Amino acid sequence: MSTRALFGILIAAAMTVMTLAPASAVTHDKLAYLTFTGPVQVPGAILNAGTYQFRLTNPDVSRNVLQVRSNDGSIVYGMFNTIPDSRTAMTRDTVVTFRETPAGVPAAVKTLFYGGENVGYEFVYPKGGPIMRVGVAPQPPITYARTPAVEEPEVAAPVEPVWEPEPEITVETEPMPEPEPVPPAELPRTASPLPLAAAGGLTSLLVGLGLGWLRRRQG
Repeated sequence: MSTRALFGILIAAAMTVMTLAPASAVTHDKLAYLTFTGPVQVPGAILNAGTYQFRLTNPDVSRNVLQVRSNDGSIVYGMFNTIPDSRTAMTRDTVVTFRETPAGVPAAVKTLFYGGENVGYEFVYPKGGPIMRVGVAPQPPITYARTPAVEEPEVAAPVEPVWEPEPEITVETEPMPEPEPVPPAELPRTASPLPLAAAGGLTSLLVGLGLGWLRRRQG
């Protein structure tokens, strides 16, 4: 490593002051308050000088995802994965190491070591690594706001139907014509004229016989 690069790392380290509890008081989520006297880089954001919270995002599920928040915890500036990193000499307090960056570029935090531990959390930067050019605009703070409640649409009261009388329906019909009188039908003839003719012939025969008898008697 060049003397200039080593000098830059030492300057960056000197700009950082840690204020936290002893190692025995480290919380389950690894909460640490780090105070920086100058701007520094973390994955996805640039932190201005000030005090910030560094903690595990969800220690019950994952022990390698760190979160950076404002001093009061109201603003989240970054949330990123880490990989294990080791050191040979332990320290009583929590410290950070920095990546080498060009002059004028904010120092990039490399690893966070908690007091009394040899294994630390090395920050995983997005593809391309930390910012290495002067004048690159920092990412604006990331905030998490509650999702506004969805307002349910007002339901209009049911409208009772108004009863209206049904209209009267009139049907005009033409008068039916009176039926024409039907002549009585003739009854069918059931008797034959032959019996009458026979009776007439018999009567004539009897009259003739009677007249002949009278004549013989008179003669």
